[in-house]
Parts: sequence; structure tokens; C-alpha cells
Amino acid sequence: MSFPIVSIVEPDGTLRYDCGQDIAVRVALHRRNGTKKCPVELLHQGTPLLATDSDLRNLHDIETLFKHASTLLKSVPWHEILTAVAKVLPEKAQAPWTAAAKPLGAYMVERKTYLWYPVLPIGEPASLEGDPGMGKSALLVKILCHLTSGKPFPSLFADHPEEPFDPCTVLLFTYEDDPSSTLRPRVELNGGDVDRVHIIEGKRNPETGTVVPMTLQDLDLLDALLTQHTPALMAFDPIQSFFGPNVDMNRASETRPILDAVGTLCKAHGCTPLYIRHNGKSPRSKVIHSALGSIDITANMRSVLALYKDPEDRQRRILAHTKTNGRLAPSLALLLVGADLDVETDAGTLTVEDVRVEWDGLSDLTAEDLYARDTGHGGDTEEANSALDAAREFLREVLTDGPQLVDDLFAHAKKAGVSEKTVRRAKDKEHVKARRRPQDGIPGNRWPWEWYYSTREGGIP
Repeated sequence: MSFPIVSIVEPDGTLRYDCGQDIAVRVALHRRNGTKKCPVELLHQGTPLLATDSDLRNLHDIETLFKHASTLLKSVPWHEILTAVAKVLPEKAQAPWTAAAKPLGAYMVERKTYLWYPVLPIGEPASLEGDPGMGKSALLVKILCHLTSGKPFPSLFADHPEEPFDPCTVLLFTYEDDPSSTLRPRVELNGGDVDRVHIIEGKRNPETGTVVPMTLQDLDLLDALLTQHTPALMAFDPIQSFFGPNVDMNRASETRPILDAVGTLCKAHGCTPLYIRHNGKSPRSKVIHSALGSIDITANMRSVLALYKDPEDRQRRILAHTKTNGRLAPSLALLLVGADLDVETDAGTLTVEDVRVEWDGLSDLTAEDLYARDTGHGGDTEEANSALDAAREFLREVLTDGPQLVDDLFAHAKKAGVSEKTVRRAKDKEHVKARRRPQDGIPGNRWPWEWYYSTREGGIP
């Protein structure tokens, strides 16, 4: 029995090889994941008998298909059919992907640039983290207002003063704050340009005209927005609202591909993606682990900022730099100030109350200090401050006369009722340094550690 091979290009972009006798082989034009294998279906009277991924130019794959197919229709010479299909396939199917590589020396050295040095790198992902109600959204608006007005950010380093710049456009994804009653008043109170802040309401159904939520998975739409508006920054407040369906933000395998794709897209457009993240309820051992979701989200960020309450002023906040790929910025204080805005409407003057953010200088408090105050001692700030002061006094007493072995120092601290964790926090505050103490007959990598005061950095001599 003869089974002539006739190839037909179908509307859905597949190649169908009609072998007669109601037998067909359907081969997709694309290959999965860039491999040589492509989807193959064996059909009888229009009904799929077998669907799998195969390389029809590989004899082993053909034989495997033949063994499976022959159990379904024993009278059909599948081997002859598949071999004939394979002869035609190379002319029709796409070529396999190949790895792309080039030497590092072929890349030109580029200087990293910033919207705000060194906390908002241009074209690289950043995040702003903190507890709910801390003022993250208000601070985000303040950042947007600097960008849209061209007013320079506070200088965080004397050797890198911030300068005025050309006003920029920004995109804001948020479902938490109302644009009319909250966002516009805040932008005006903080001196921003309301026409340069674009609120992304969602994506519109072309058939019904309805608008539904847009997510980080809508790469084509994000690309169109970046092309149309050329924003300096694109913010997502909060990040968990925009991962999209069927994504568990606690799984790195699900969040990383999305964040990588958005990061690559933003880098190509020179736009900084800024993600707002809430902290979790359960205390963690390190400040960098405190935000909701997989720690891999933090790993994806090139810069991470955290917002805390000032332990001595309820209206004051401390913005701390917790992660960077470059220079770590000092902490910055800010005030949340209630303010009124008079707006002229057709019905007369409307007075709106909201919050204005005012910068209040640099702070000596680090993220570790602030996080320890929030999570240690049951959240009792006064008790946490007292414990740190006691640890600093302890170090002064035991190290003033000279270096001390770390094991001995911790043993003394335990007897004095000072925890090792608090002593380690006090170490940086007191400009205490660590080094190995030489010992005869023992390799250098096994010498014990000792702590000592560094007079060069301001420690007690």
C-alpha cells in the first residue's frame, strides 16, 4: 500500500503532511525552548492519536514515534511516513537556537548613572519597603514630584551634590490611592507637575471598551507605554498587586522570570522600575529579609530603601539604604506634615487636606538600628535604646585598656546581662574593629579574633 506525502500549510501556521487513508502528520513550525524538538501530532480521520515533542530529523526520535504509533494503528507503515516527513521538514521548520557569547573586552565601560545618587540608578530596579501605614506612598509621591518638577533631590554626599535637571515624565501603577482625592492633591502639595504623572488605569478591551487590571506580565503593553511616554521612572504600588494571576510571590521560580523580563525592558528604555513592598508581620533575623515575598525579589533589586519611624518623633521618618550594588547612602530623615490645598471648582473653592513630605537632614541611624528597635524588646523603643546604650558602655569598660578576645568578651557580656546581638550592634556605633590575634605555631587562618578600638575612626583610644 502506498502513502504519498503531500504537504499543506494550514491557517494556524503548522505544516500538515497528508499521507492518504485518513492518516496525517502535523508538525508545528516552531520549536520549544529553542531546541531541535518541535510539537508533532499523528492523526487518524482527524482525531489525534499521539502528540509529543520530537526531532523528525533524528532517527532515534522517529523510531520512538513509530513504536508508539504502531501500537495504535498496526497496519499503517508509520516508519515510512515519518521518514518521508523528515526529508521535507528541514526545508520548512525554523533553524534551532544557538548560544550567543562574546568576550568581556568587547563591551565598552560605562559609568552608572542615577536619578538620585546613589539610591535610584537609571534603568535598574529599585524598591521602597516598610510597614503598612508608614508613609511609603506619600514618600513615593514626593519622589515623583522631584522628577516631574526638576527640583534636585537632597544631596546624600558632599562630594556628589544634586543639581537641578530637566523635568521628567513618570508612570504610576496603583490601586490603593484614589487619583482625585489623594494622588492629585499630594502631587500639588509637594510641588510636582500633575501633567507629567501618568496614572495607568489598566488595559482596555477593544471589543467592550472595559478596562481591566494590567500586570507585570503584559510586556507588550508596558513596552508601548515606555515607547509612548519615555518615562524616567515607572512605579508599582504595591508590587503584589501587579504580578498577575497564578503567581506566588513567595516562589522565586515564579517571580524571577517576570522581574527579569520587566528589568530588561526598562533597561532598554532607560527607565527605572520602582517597586513598593510591604513588610511581613513576622520578625526576621535581618532587615533585608523583612519584606513580603521571596528573598529573591530583594536579590533582583539593584537598590533597596526602607522607611522607618524615628524612635524619638512620631511624625518623623527615617529613610535607610539597605542594599546597593555601589555606594551605600547614609540615612535621611523626613517629616510627614499635614497641609491644606485650596482648589477652585465650578462650585467655588474646595479645601483639601493631605500630607506633604519635608526633608529633615541626614540621620546617624542605620537600617539595622531601626529594624532592631522595631523587632527587639517586644517593639519597646525605650527599652531597645536602653539596651544599646548599656552595650556601648560595656564595650567602653572592657576595651579601654586594650583588645579583648571575642569569645572572652561575649562571655563577660553574658555575665553582665548584655546579649551578643546587642553587643554586635554597639560594635559599629563605638567604632570597634576586629582582627586576628597572632599565635606561635598556629596557622594564620586559625588565629582567634579580637576586638579593639579604632582611634583612626573616632573610637576611644
